[in-house]
Amino acid sequence: MPLSPLRHGVAAALALSLAAPALAFGIGLQPTTVEMEIEPGDRKRQVINIGNVHTEKTISLTLGLADWSLDEDGKILLAPPGDLENSAAEWARFSPAFVTLKPGESTQIVVDMSTPSRLEASGDHRFALLASTILPQRNGGQSGVWKKYQIATLFYLTADPAESQPVITGSGLVLEEDAAPKLELIIENGGNAHARLEGEIAVKAPGLSETVPVSNLVVLDEARRRFVAELPPETPADADIEVRLQNIHAPQYDDDLQTLPTHEVPVETKRASLNAAE
Repeated sequence: MPLSPLRHGVAAALALSLAAPALAFGIGLQPTTVEMEIEPGDRKRQVINIGNVHTEKTISLTLGLADWSLDEDGKILLAPPGDLENSAAEWARFSPAFVTLKPGESTQIVVDMSTPSRLEASGDHRFALLASTILPQRNGGQSGVWKKYQIATLFYLTADPAESQPVITGSGLVLEEDAAPKLELIIENGGNAHARLEGEIAVKAPGLSETVPVSNLVVLDEARRRFVAELPPETPADADIEVRLQNIHAPQYDDDLQTLPTHEVPVETKRASLNAAE
């Protein structure tokens, strides 16, 4: 297995969008998320497409593995492969480990996964395939400054018996001066598998009836997630706000779907800022 670019004992934080097909440095990676059901002794294969969207620049990339998790605000946290308790990095092999892409060129990375004949735990196991490069930057008009860029495909491997159990445990309307109103949600998942939520926030008041979409909201297993959504600017402090979400990764159901109870945001929970105490 090619070595990971992350050295042992050094954790890194990486601000990645879970749905973004490409980052600003010009590399497209598809898919960015892989969800698989696994059984002991399984062999799986996933093809990752990687492309250089630049029209003039050739880019060289190093591929590697990492463990990953999310912080409370949904930011991706990377760790060396094998460091986290639910790591599946040791199950994965991939090739090639290094690619050079000319402008407009693309290639494929093949990831092979072999699960042990005996799994110590059910539920989610995770790893990430990273593509990294270092590109020259300009800083203050001077050349010679280089910056490291990374993009990742996130793997979720879920073994039965598995459940995701997302529950909205807190909410509040946030009213900040000279800023759009916001809704803050606290969601906790007590299951051993991640939840992936989609749905809408319905806002109603005299002369106002609008919905704000929610999509691709991931809450990891046995984790807490804080989610902030911007509401219509005319939302008053006494608006009726309902949160209607569906979990589209609920492995305890045959169709993987779970509808959460409608959550009504209490009017008395409005706050002056996001930094106010819960």
